[in-house]
Amino acid sequence: MNKSYVIVPIILLALFGFLYNGALHEMAAKETALAEQAAKVKAEDAARKKAVEERANADAQKRQDERAAADKAKEEKKERDYQDAMKKLRDEANDYSAQSDKLAKEAADLEIQISQGRTEREKLNREALELSKQVELAKINRRNAELEIQRMVEMVAKKVGDSRLTALPPPPPAPK
Repeated sequence: MNKSYVIVPIILLALFGFLYNGALHEMAAKETALAEQAAKVKAEDAARKKAVEERANADAQKRQDERAAADKAKEEKKERDYQDAMKKLRDEANDYSAQSDKLAKEAADLEIQISQGRTEREKLNREALELSKQVELAKINRRNAELEIQRMVEMVAKKVGDSRLTALPPPPPAPK
């Protein structure tokens, strides 16, 4: 057999082993470089994600603070509006109460005036009735007095007519 059949495969095998070993080291170096690069990319991604999360959290916190401030402002405005409305209602209630008291006082004064007017009217009616009664009594008394005078005159006239003293003397005899 030929020695070249053994030597050439051994040389090729050694060459292959040398190249394979170099390729393995190169692949290992590439792999570590890729792993380092992947780790670096992961770290950058993690840092970017962390920065984005921090910005997002900061933005969210800022929006939440703004929303809380807006809610607080709305709440304070609502409270002020409520207090203003309540004050306005209290003022209106006080005004209405004062007007009601004033009108009640005026009504009481008018009632007093009405009762005084009624009392005066009744007094005047009584006086008028009393005066008309006196007038009628005076008329009745006058009529009675006139009737009494007429009766007295008639009685006197009858007595005078019946009396001889008042009789006319007989006429004198006629002169012949």
